[in-house]
Amino acid sequence: MFVLLGPVLGVLIGFSVVAIAIRGYAPDLYGVPIAFLFSLVVCAITGPVDGVLAWVVPVSLRVPLTAIVGAAVAVGLVLFLAAQLGGQMTPPLHTLIPIAVIGAINTGACSLLTYYWRRRKA
Repeated sequence: MFVLLGPVLGVLIGFSVVAIAIRGYAPDLYGVPIAFLFSLVVCAITGPVDGVLAWVVPVSLRVPLTAIVGAAVAVGLVLFLAAQLGGQMTPPLHTLIPIAVIGAINTGACSLLTYYWRRRKA
């Protein structure tokens, strides 16, 4: 669920949050593959964490914990890429808040959808 639906949700949520934040913003289609790959990496890292949490904690705690892990992975990935590509420059911390929110919403939604999909199958 995370690797299949997560990147699509990441692109849709990311562009809708940016469009809401900047009124009259027309999404740039060149950013879609970048957002897709970024969401794919975040979901591929967070998916196994959600799988482990599924065995340990109930869904009422699993979804927020998975969202927190997704936000941390998204911010960590941005900081890692900034350090690798930009040298010693780190992005300002206020620019990382939307990335953390998008990562949290994306992975939290995937965790909830995984729970309901598994429940339906059983």
